[in-house]
Amino acid sequence: KQVMECTDQPYVTGYKIWQHEIQWPERKAARQGYLFFGSPNERSTAVPPRDFYIYFIQPFDPPHFEDEKKPDEVFFKLKKKDEEFDQKLSLYAAAVELASTSSGQAKNVYKSKADGFLAELVSWLKKHIIDAFDVTYRGQTKAMYEWLKGKSMRSLFGIGANERMNFRDLVNSIVGVLLSPYFDEQAPQYPCFSVFITSQNREQVAQDALRFIAGQGKSNNVVKAVIDALELFDSERGDEHINPSCSRYAQHIMKVLKSKGSGQVVNRSELIEDVNGVEYFAPKEGFRLEPEWLVVVLAALVYSGDLVLAVPGKKFDASELSTLAAEKVSDLINFKHIERPKEWNVPAIKALFELLGLTSGMVQLITQGKEEPLQGLQIAIRKYVERFVQAQNVVNNGIFFWKHDILSDIQKMQPDKYGPEGKTLQSMLKETKDFLESLQVYSTIGKLKNFRYDVEDVNKHKRGFDALEEIESLKRLMNELSDITSYISQAEMAMPEDSDWVKEVERKRKDLIEQILDPAKRRSASFHKDVIQQLGHLKKEYIRIYIDMHTRARLGKNDDERKKRLLRDSRLKMLRDLATIEIMPVSQLREFEDKLASLKSCFELTEQKLNNTPICPDCNFKPGDEGKGAPASNVLGELEDRLDDMVKQWTENLLDNLEDPTIRSNLELLKPEEKSLIEDFLKNRELPEDLSSEFINVVKEVLSGLVKVTIKTEDLRFALLDEGSPVTPDEMRRRFNEYIEKLTKGHELEKIRIILE
Repeated sequence: KQVMECTDQPYVTGYKIWQHEIQWPERKAARQGYLFFGSPNERSTAVPPRDFYIYFIQPFDPPHFEDEKKPDEVFFKLKKKDEEFDQKLSLYAAAVELASTSSGQAKNVYKSKADGFLAELVSWLKKHIIDAFDVTYRGQTKAMYEWLKGKSMRSLFGIGANERMNFRDLVNSIVGVLLSPYFDEQAPQYPCFSVFITSQNREQVAQDALRFIAGQGKSNNVVKAVIDALELFDSERGDEHINPSCSRYAQHIMKVLKSKGSGQVVNRSELIEDVNGVEYFAPKEGFRLEPEWLVVVLAALVYSGDLVLAVPGKKFDASELSTLAAEKVSDLINFKHIERPKEWNVPAIKALFELLGLTSGMVQLITQGKEEPLQGLQIAIRKYVERFVQAQNVVNNGIFFWKHDILSDIQKMQPDKYGPEGKTLQSMLKETKDFLESLQVYSTIGKLKNFRYDVEDVNKHKRGFDALEEIESLKRLMNELSDITSYISQAEMAMPEDSDWVKEVERKRKDLIEQILDPAKRRSASFHKDVIQQLGHLKKEYIRIYIDMHTRARLGKNDDERKKRLLRDSRLKMLRDLATIEIMPVSQLREFEDKLASLKSCFELTEQKLNNTPICPDCNFKPGDEGKGAPASNVLGELEDRLDDMVKQWTENLLDNLEDPTIRSNLELLKPEEKSLIEDFLKNRELPEDLSSEFINVVKEVLSGLVKVTIKTEDLRFALLDEGSPVTPDEMRRRFNEYIEKLTKGHELEKIRIILE
């Protein structure tokens, strides 16, 4: 009992019999039987039959029994005892007897002795197991080692080189080898596992296999071994794809199901049979599968859409596979029945294919078990879901044409376009997107066979697809137009507001918006092209107008050289030198220089440059900011002419002031050489070509007694006209005199020189 590790209670009280499990080495599967210490005629009749019986016959005074040479019985007899064994056994028996008749400390001593002798007996058995026991099977008796000749227990039972086989392991291994032919006769169609499956791990492995079939769990070596042994993998596509049509066990189930009439089911009792109190699937057909393996095969058939599994209170079809995998295997093995799934909903599936723009004829291939069209369906669904999500974002953000929300106006103009229920465009898109996402569950043929929508359910989403197409079409058009409308908008800001071109842009924008809002117009095949052409014409016209205005407002290459020469002109230098004299009208010179500086040069602008940007990239010319004005070339010519006039005027002004009697008296105060410079100027009536600093300084000294009074035009206007009311000539003269008196008060009138700015 110790070496066979019988630590639990006997199967039947009063009998030395235990339930026992061994491995069927070729199939790596557990078999259930009994271990009995005694002969067959001593076995209780209350023990139900099982797959095997292991008997250990008493070594002393064995009972008489007749070996019926049954294929499920193996006998072990201790034959080769030695003196050591007999002695230890005698001592053990004596110690047990004395312990039973003693009390107190003596009793404990005898019990301790008995335990020690028993330990030595167990050690002897472990040491001599190979040569001490004879094993009898089907009337043939051999020493244990003779049965083991030519066989490797380690390879048969998967025992590692570093693992030690104990007494129990060796007994179980020998029995497994001896009974393998009998097990083959008993269940020739039983699956061959590549890993050892025991009664302890069978339920958990089956549970993991269900999750794998449902696509919820990762595969491991044990799960793959089970799926492969049950022949549920696709023979062509490999060990990641379930295809129960390859399984003999699944085929048998389908054969039973197909034998039923329309609307009939296959009850659990028609698949599972009770054999001596133990349930098996199809034992008469040689399968003899445990119910856990039947559940795995049924789950694969649910996955493929070949059947519906009914348990108390619910049914599982392919669409409920994840729920099925969450059920406990211990509950599923008590299923009620299996039944045929619904017939293919071909019209609705065809409607779905047509809705997605797929060939509806492919549906027939799916009903024949072809997966390629189904894969194409799922790809199309995923792509459309992405498009609907993007469309929802577009609706949230709006679709703008020249800052005008086109999409918002379309919805306002067509409130019933997306259904009589008054659905918004956003709600329509969401409803269709949710519908498409619900279709992603139909990822296998079995699931699609349980398609729950009808034709009307599918077709009502055509409005959603129409809305999607319209949004995408509008978005594409706006994307195509965004560059050119952005260009024209920038051009508008650069042009004068009252220009004919800007007015034409405003008219064209209003007209195009009206066309876009017209459903019939915007759906026209040529509409996109027409809009682009019209905007292209506006752009082309702008480029022509802009270049003309640019040419007018900017100095060309030749004029740029003229400007440079003018800036270096000696006359301009002369005026700048004279400007240091206080009585000179300096404002004229400043005005001249400002106007000359405002003339910009730019002569490299081309149509190609303006095709990319509406503003000259070299000079940033904006007609609206700079005004119309005269052509820059003409202005430059006027400035050239004006320079002579300014020199002449300034010369005369200087002469007039120097010839004033009040000033001439100052000449006598000059040194001879300084006086000579002034007299030469008065005599020649022209400024020296080389206007020296000495001449300028002498003039300043002579005119130093003069007082410069500057009158600004705006101040003069205000003094004469006050608030703009009409006045008489006498009143005007009075106001003027008062204004002059105010300006000259405190100065000698002879020394005052008035300059108008």
